[in-house]
Amino acid sequence: MAEPDYTDDETEFGEGSSPQTSVLDAFLTPFHALFSKTAFRIYLNILLFIGTTFILVGVSGVAYAIFYFRFIPTIGIDREVHLQFGDGHPWGTASLDPKFVHSQPYDVAVTLELPRTPSNLDAGNFMIDLTLLSPQSGTGLAAVSNTLSPISHARRPAILTYSSPLVDLARRVVRLPFYVVGWRHEAETLEVQMLEKVEFARGSRNLPQSLRLEIQSDGKMQFYSARVEFRARFTGLRWLMYRWKITSFVIFSSMFWTISMASASLTWFILNSILQSSTPKEEAKEEDKKQVKDEPEHEIKEEIEPDEGSFSTGAVKVKEEEESSRLLQSYPAEAGDSGMGSGLESAEAQGIQKRRIHSPEE
Repeated sequence: MAEPDYTDDETEFGEGSSPQTSVLDAFLTPFHALFSKTAFRIYLNILLFIGTTFILVGVSGVAYAIFYFRFIPTIGIDREVHLQFGDGHPWGTASLDPKFVHSQPYDVAVTLELPRTPSNLDAGNFMIDLTLLSPQSGTGLAAVSNTLSPISHARRPAILTYSSPLVDLARRVVRLPFYVVGWRHEAETLEVQMLEKVEFARGSRNLPQSLRLEIQSDGKMQFYSARVEFRARFTGLRWLMYRWKITSFVIFSSMFWTISMASASLTWFILNSILQSSTPKEEAKEEDKKQVKDEPEHEIKEEIEPDEGSFSTGAVKVKEEEESSRLLQSYPAEAGDSGMGSGLESAEAQGIQKRRIHSPEE
């Protein structure tokens, strides 16, 4: 059997191809991979990951801000008390907004601004009485409100700073220009600590809604103003979040973002696995068929064409069959031995037919 003639180009680049097409195919192969279905899936996953990352960063920042303003209470609350004069000691009330947090320590102080009048200096020690009232206690507009059950109550002493006549005269002379211009006043400000680390129990009924302040003195006294200040004393996590705002923001936002990304990634992995398992198997079979069709024809021909050894053995068997048929034709047929001859001929013919039948398979 004659071997097919192949040119140098066909033997090197394959049948039906040329050097230009092979170079072009080699150049375009990476681009085919870039625009394949698998590549588009990877691009989609990357875009989803980047978008989810930025969205969760914003969500983490907003979540930390909400948590901060809900967890960290107002550090300072102050109320001005308008004292009432008349029968009895000077007293006054003030309402409080529900800005307090339960189980949070507070320091409560009363600030009084008094003129250094002779009556105030002669009064000596006087008492400051402060009562925090619950919502059920009313506003305490009368002295009888002290008889109600208060949330907290405290009484502390106070006195103006003593100075000898000579020192007081020297101080007035030095500050005289400021007094004349109006930059300073002959007054003194007293700050008296009333409550330390006071905490309120859970429940709106245990949070103060109003307060009552009373100045108890044997003599008459004069006041410029009176204020009550509440200052939160942070401890533990509240102290860290208030003192280190930026560091706390970075740490807690990163923790929230990490947990959110882990949850989103796990959800995406589960959904992706479910979608992949739900795809029919016929798509995989069709892809296999397409790959078989796309194979070059010369590769299929090479697989189908037999080897030279098979052709040589087949030719030898055909020659043997022809020689046996010739012998059968030249063998004389006798009358007496007709039965034997016919039997021999039939046996040999059957053997030849069997060999002919089996020869292509061998």
